[in-house]
Amino acid sequence: MQKKKKKAGKPTPPRPSTVRYICLGCEKQEEIPYQVVRDFDKQDITRDLSYPPQFRCESCGGIMHPHYYKGVHGFEYRISDVLEAKGPR
Repeated sequence: MQKKKKKAGKPTPPRPSTVRYICLGCEKQEEIPYQVVRDFDKQDITRDLSYPPQFRCESCGGIMHPHYYKGVHGFEYRISDVLEAKGPR
């Protein structure tokens, strides 16, 4: 009996090791480990899914948003979407 060969499919892209977060107050950038962001995303089931997992800036206390992050529920979060909603500075 021969083993069936697996079909070559589309390769899964590698996961990033970090997610770049940017402070909306002072524009400081911080690399947060991907697994930490993912764990927060999984644990916080009561939050509004239209917002990504958020962290506070250590420098100014402002809210930090991810440059890009695809959440565990399939939502994609981009800093450009937040900046467009805020309007020009």
